[in-house]
Amino acid sequence: MITVIGAGRVGSAAAFDILRYRIDDVVLIDIDEKRAKGEALDMMQAAPAIEFDGTIRGTSVFREMHDSELVIVTAGAARKPGMTRIDLMNINAKIIHDITRKVAKYAPKSKLMIVTNPVDIMTYISFKETGFPRSRLFGMGNILDAMRFRTYIANALGVSREDTRALVIGEHGDSMVPLIECASVSGIPIMNLLTNEQVEQIVQQTINSGADVIKLKGGTEIAPGTVIAMMSDAILRGRNRVMSVSTCLEGEYGQSNISIGVPVVLGRGGVEKIIELDLSQKTKERFEKSAVVLKEAILALEN
Repeated sequence: MITVIGAGRVGSAAAFDILRYRIDDVVLIDIDEKRAKGEALDMMQAAPAIEFDGTIRGTSVFREMHDSELVIVTAGAARKPGMTRIDLMNINAKIIHDITRKVAKYAPKSKLMIVTNPVDIMTYISFKETGFPRSRLFGMGNILDAMRFRTYIANALGVSREDTRALVIGEHGDSMVPLIECASVSGIPIMNLLTNEQVEQIVQQTINSGADVIKLKGGTEIAPGTVIAMMSDAILRGRNRVMSVSTCLEGEYGQSNISIGVPVVLGRGGVEKIIELDLSQKTKERFEKSAVVLKEAILALEN
């Protein structure tokens, strides 16, 4: 069973994708019980069309998560136009403190996925609050950023998005680091296909893309929901997929006391392995600057 905490736009989109891909049964928890039950009922009425024979139930009772293999936290204030993810920090930190205490109480053996923004900081707070091993606690991180990166590469080249591959590390935010050297189309490095100017434009599009959606429609939901379902599939089915997720580091990449996006093997046990890349000097410097942004934010929060 999977529990999704937060029946807002992202949580509901994620819950429906988990059902649509027949990953597992879902418990949808929200302090607004009517909303949770209403979303669950709406999804269940779509079940015949998506050929899902499991269960989705909505509730405001947190102990209902007790049998969950995976708990996903999407609850919190949403980013508004003009706001950075860091601006959300003080508001959502209080919410995450409360929710993760409940997760530790009612689902102490679960894997815990944090989606609430700023996701890297909320993941680190959750790690400290719950005492979970870092293998079982991680944030959505840069998978969404990588999907956006892939989309813009495909658009620039006029090729199938399915054939693009890309990786993003660092903060899920303005200091993210799209890895140009790891981006390819069917194994062909993008630097062989695009000019430096085109690549830089794609990188900037990737960094700005979340804010662009927020300006146009007020918030993101479809793409994050899909990413959450992808991660859930990797975990529940033990697929050992290589993805860049927000992970609490203990010396890897020269960083500690921080949660930040790095490539991992995501499988049945959660973060099965952290993959350490040999970064170029320029990329390493950008990653370190991203880490500084997060550490300064955590320090400000703690003070």
